[in-house]
Amino acid sequence: MSLVNLNNRLRKLERQLRPHGDGCFTLEELCRAIWDRDKQSFIELAEGNSYRLFVTRFEAEDAEREAAERKRREAGLCR
Repeated sequence: MSLVNLNNRLRKLERQLRPHGDGCFTLEELCRAIWDRDKQSFIELAEGNSYRLFVTRFEAEDAEREAAERKRREAGLCR
């Protein structure tokens, strides 16, 4: 997928997320929103370009969040 197509998808997502807002987002916020909606599509979009850095970052953040959630559940079960 070309950067033009990715840009168009980001603009569409922007309209969906904040239709009445000022339209200001960081690239990371928009990429995270796409990631949260459909990880596999974002991974495909990121192939061969610098957006791949976000994939690595989001995977790490998700893993940390899942580990923390798992710890909270385990702690609740032990009480």
